[in-house]
Amino acid sequence: MSRLVVSMQMSVDGCVGSDVAGARWQLWDWGPDWPWTPDVRARFNEVFASASGILLSRPMISEGYLDHWRGTAQQHRDDPDYAFAARIGQLAKVVVTRHALTTQWPGTTVITGDFTEAVQQAKQATGGDLVCFGGAGFVAALLDHGLVDELQLYINPGIAGHGPQIFGDTLATGRLTLLDATPTDCGIVITRWRPPDRHPEPLKGDR
Repeated sequence: MSRLVVSMQMSVDGCVGSDVAGARWQLWDWGPDWPWTPDVRARFNEVFASASGILLSRPMISEGYLDHWRGTAQQHRDDPDYAFAARIGQLAKVVVTRHALTTQWPGTTVITGDFTEAVQQAKQATGGDLVCFGGAGFVAALLDHGLVDELQLYINPGIAGHGPQIFGDTLATGRLTLLDATPTDCGIVITRWRPPDRHPEPLKGDR
């Protein structure tokens, strides 16, 4: 059965980014210095190993998500910790957007139209777990529309102060169901949640 799994890093104060200059809430900011311990690296690789496709927003793919991880895969081609980077290139990629977008990335499909229908179409097209890694506005819309089947949050032992969040006011009347919570050696707590059922809300903002 097709599922949409969102996997994101989050600060201990509930942000997925920071507007505070010099904030260091993330142990790993996706750069070359990777301080995650082996237990977190293994879990992260498992997400990609079990996935059938990757769901991307237009900003993420336009801002170089695939180029970044393609370069990382080339730099670490013999390192099993970086198997996920090569897997990103192998998996089917689906971009959901309301705007025209010329496909220029191998293995990538662009779906336009009604947001909910487009995401459902993307889920069915992959035939298995479709994973999404952001950004904040895109994931917030997915949650508001009740499209997320599982939410994986890597809770960092750092404080963002203030910044983008993925939980809006429309979710305040529901409760998430905790599926799993695993502390790790570097201080990150990996949590898995089932979001509450939602009725579609009017889509706001640019996707």
